[in-house]
Amino acid sequence: MQSLSKLALMSTILSVAVAHANAADHVSINATETTGLLDGRCGNDEWDAATQIELPAQAVVYVMQDEDSFYICAAAKPEDHTVLDLYIEHPETGNLHHFHLSAQMGEAIRTDEGWSKSGTWNLKDYAGFWVPYFGLEDPESRARPKFARGTHRQMQIRRTKFPGDSWKMMVGLSAIWDEGKRVELFYPETAMDTDTATWGTFSFSK
Repeated sequence: MQSLSKLALMSTILSVAVAHANAADHVSINATETTGLLDGRCGNDEWDAATQIELPAQAVVYVMQDEDSFYICAAAKPEDHTVLDLYIEHPETGNLHHFHLSAQMGEAIRTDEGWSKSGTWNLKDYAGFWVPYFGLEDPESRARPKFARGTHRQMQIRRTKFPGDSWKMMVGLSAIWDEGKRVELFYPETAMDTDTATWGTFSFSK
C-alpha cells in the first residue's frame, strides 16, 4: 500500500512537471503596428513590440506579427555568424517546413516520404536577411570566402502560408560561440526537428 502511495505521488509530481514544461513552451506572439525591416538588426524601434525569448550564450530570439506577416529575428554576440533554422508544422497538411538562413536561404518540406531538397532562393511567401558575404581571405587566388559576423538573422513569412492563429514551431541557432566552443541552441531546449511533440506552440495575440 505504501509503495502504491509513493507511486501515485511520483506520478503526480511527473504530471505537474510535464504541465509546467508545456506551459513554458507556449509563446504568445506580440502584435506590432510597424513592419519589421529586414536589415540585419533586431535592435531597431520596430522590434520593440516583439516577444523576446532569451537563450544561452547571450542569444535572443524576437517574434512579432501583424495581420499579414509573422516576423522573427535572432540576435547573438558580435563575434557570432548566427545561423537560423526555423521549423513550422503546417496546421492542415501536417507537413514540416524547414527554413534555413546562413550564407544562403532556402526552404525544405518534410512529407511522409522524407525531406525534400532545399529550395535555395526559391522564396515562396517569405523573405529574410542571410549571413552577408564579407570578401575573401585570399583575394589573389579568389579563395576562402569570409562572411560578416555580428549581423542578425531575420525572416518575414506571410501568415496565409500557414493558416490559423496558432503555429507549432522550433527554432535552432548555430555558428555561435560560448566559452571558446561553437554551440547549437534550440527553442524549446530539447526540441527535435522531426518530432513536433517537442516543439513550442506560438499563438498570435490580438
